[in-house]
Amino acid sequence: MAKLKKSIFQRLQLNHAYGQLVALIFIPIAIIAAVGSTLVIQETASSARSQQRHVAIAILSRYQKTAELLAYSLEKDPKSAAKAQMILLRMLNEAYLQRASIADADGNTQLSIGYQAKQAWPKIETSSTFIGPIHIHHNSVYAIKLSPSSTQSSWLLIELDNKPLELAHYRVLTVLIITVFITLLLLMMCLNFYTRRWIAPLYEIRMQLQRLNADNLDQPVALNSSGELRLLQKDIANLLKRLHYSFLELKDHTEQTEDDLRRTLDTLEVQNITYRQARDQAISANQSKSVFLANISHELRTPLNSIDGFIHLMLRQNNLNTEQNLYLQTIRKSSAHLLALINDVLDFSKIDAGKLELENAPFELENAMFDAMDMLSPLASQKNINIAFYFAHNLPHQVIGDVLRFKQILTNLISNAIKFTPEGEIIVRARMEHDDIGAATIHFSVQDSGIGVHGNDRKKLFESFSQGDASVTRQFGGTGLGLAISKQLVQLMHGQIGFEDNQERAPTEKGSTFWFSARFLVDEEQEPLEVNFQHVHVVSFLSHPASANVLRHYLENYHVQHTEAVSLLDLFSRLNNLDSHEHIWVIVDHGGDTYALLKEIRSRYQGNLAVYGYQMSVDPNMLGEFRATALYQPLSRQALIQLLNNQVHFEDEEPQSFDGQGLHILAVDDHLPNLIVLEALLGELNVKTTKALSGQDAITLIQQQLDQKQKPFDLIFMDIQMPVMSGVDTTRAIRSLESTFEDVRFPIIALTAHALADEKQKLLAVGMDDYVSKPIQIEQLIQILIEWTDQQFETTPHLGLTLGKTNHEIDTEILDWQLSLKLAANKEDLALDLLQMLIDSFKTELDEIQQLIELEDFPQLEHVLHRLYGATRYVGTPKLQQVTGDFEQFVSLLRKEQRRADDAFIQNVLKRFDELILVISRTKDAAQSHLKQ
Repeated sequence: MAKLKKSIFQRLQLNHAYGQLVALIFIPIAIIAAVGSTLVIQETASSARSQQRHVAIAILSRYQKTAELLAYSLEKDPKSAAKAQMILLRMLNEAYLQRASIADADGNTQLSIGYQAKQAWPKIETSSTFIGPIHIHHNSVYAIKLSPSSTQSSWLLIELDNKPLELAHYRVLTVLIITVFITLLLLMMCLNFYTRRWIAPLYEIRMQLQRLNADNLDQPVALNSSGELRLLQKDIANLLKRLHYSFLELKDHTEQTEDDLRRTLDTLEVQNITYRQARDQAISANQSKSVFLANISHELRTPLNSIDGFIHLMLRQNNLNTEQNLYLQTIRKSSAHLLALINDVLDFSKIDAGKLELENAPFELENAMFDAMDMLSPLASQKNINIAFYFAHNLPHQVIGDVLRFKQILTNLISNAIKFTPEGEIIVRARMEHDDIGAATIHFSVQDSGIGVHGNDRKKLFESFSQGDASVTRQFGGTGLGLAISKQLVQLMHGQIGFEDNQERAPTEKGSTFWFSARFLVDEEQEPLEVNFQHVHVVSFLSHPASANVLRHYLENYHVQHTEAVSLLDLFSRLNNLDSHEHIWVIVDHGGDTYALLKEIRSRYQGNLAVYGYQMSVDPNMLGEFRATALYQPLSRQALIQLLNNQVHFEDEEPQSFDGQGLHILAVDDHLPNLIVLEALLGELNVKTTKALSGQDAITLIQQQLDQKQKPFDLIFMDIQMPVMSGVDTTRAIRSLESTFEDVRFPIIALTAHALADEKQKLLAVGMDDYVSKPIQIEQLIQILIEWTDQQFETTPHLGLTLGKTNHEIDTEILDWQLSLKLAANKEDLALDLLQMLIDSFKTELDEIQQLIELEDFPQLEHVLHRLYGATRYVGTPKLQQVTGDFEQFVSLLRKEQRRADDAFIQNVLKRFDELILVISRTKDAAQSHLKQ
């Protein structure tokens, strides 16, 4: 379509002024003339036909009576036809009348006159009294119905000549043609005048400009036009003169510049010789610097290794107090960090100096890879990142190469993946790339689901002392040498290293994939690993898809009868029909409520059971209780083979009790009973607790501690909903305060009464480290202290609870005394104090709630209900806890849905308030039997 349009424009030259003028004048006039002529011809033809119709009506009207009499006479006396015809002949005196006839409705002629009088007339089939025109033989027939004088109706028909109509049509057409011709002559005259006045001078100016060049700019321009075009020609002539003078000046300046440039080039040639000599000296100095840096790095690393070794020996002594142990741990971490930096600089210096040489020694490839991942698995476990490791079945079991440098490359890539992956998974793969005789090129990849690398930062990934983003160094640390060293090591191993963006492969994926290949020598005489477990049956359920896929491939290679459950319900249904045979294994992963999962499995199945998870996340006490074995993440083929061979044992020994001596915890909560319970639970673990009733008090305590250079708090428990300054605001203030001190960071654990699905993510996003829902249990405290404090603790067995006094006559929905004792760490005095404090707070809380309802201050009412709800979670009052929680959730709808309180809402609030009063009254009555004892 575009080519056709362009062709039409070129043919008609519509891009020129002349063509546009013709198109804008002739085409509209031609359209108007065509439309007007058509309308004129149609109107004149219609007028002629109308005039003929009126003539026909007049003729028929004049002779209607005569025709009726003649028709009557013919009916009475047919012999009078000759006389009747003579009478009817007078109609031929009418203008344009060709013939006339009296006929019946079937076209049968009774009497006819004119030329071709005997020719048939058209048949009349109408109930009208007048018809016409009917076109026949290029003429028009009109008819009028005669008044009936007998049983048969008759018509008077006449035929008029159409030639006058045609003549009138031709006359009109001739006039239109003459008019159009005259109009075209006038337009041609106007066009000729316009062309001579405007278009021709423009073409002359254009031709003059085309003939111009640098040599004839000074030639005069002929002025042969008038008006505005003459002024334009004068302006063009003046412009050409100025251009001529400018060209002459530019020519002189160019010649002068060429002379200056020639002299400058001569000077630069002399300077290049000097610079070349300086470059050679700089290269020599850089080589000397690299050698010196390599030597001094080695000298620094030697004493640091001794320092780290002696610290390790001292830490194994049992006569150190907590403060000394903390100091040694700090020194060890600092020395380890410094040693890692020096190692990177040393490796880089050796590579830069060309002194790094790889060793060749046989080692087991899979074990080397697993050692690197096993060393980094605690970091992945702390960040809840799943690591999966797949080792291809056709890879050699043993290769010859530098195992330390290979581990260094793999450790760099995996540690970077863990560092830059806030959540998700890391998948490590090893596959055969090229298999030669006596050698093999193996491809390794580390895929993560982290923050990825921006397009502009990819070029700097493998450069020295650089990271993908300048802000990354401050956020994650590091020297920026890891990838640069890995690249050099891979090149020494005759391989390649690269990077892939996962989104380029699949738009829905996140993160990146770093890969490298390395060439190893292979002993061709070594036998491949052949394992056959056809007699073993494995039923598994792993929630992590990559780990489940690795397990599936390994079991297929070992010919294991494998049944993979698609859900926990599917697993439970399969366990009902599973025998407890020694060659049957059930493998489940560690996640969620593992205790409840293992308890449910043991209620259905009593055979071999394995729990898949990180070593630091799997509780050995729990494994011993349920007679389960650990299958540590990431999965190795050797551990899987040992498991299938039943080379496992159960931990039956009683672990030592937990001792948190030396820990100093800051507990922040605006409700005193919450602080008392938390202090009591921590006291059971020998942990010192400092209480703060508001966020401002907590900041003041931390500020005083830092100003006095005291030991920082080991951990902070932070309530979320507090007046004036919420837990979120307090956390942000603490993080801001930390930035003013070096190497100071407090682990902050959120405490809240509601465990919403998305609350943990929100709290972690504002700077908190972990999340615990109230009421907090002692097992949770132990897990938090182990995970978020620097000291090393051993797990504790489940604490037995001594039941206090019970009263079976009291409804446990109103007051559950056993639950109260459990929430108070099995301390009856503490449980009674908490119950008394709750009872004493009822009057104040009810008065405040009633006042807030009257004032319709529902945001503050939600806060008061939350405070009361938090207090009920530390006392065994299930019904009061339920009513208070439901009341708070109902009031929070106004804030969540951002709507106003209507009459229905207020009535519902009053109804829930009455219910709350009733439950509080029953709770007070039930508590009297315990408080009086």
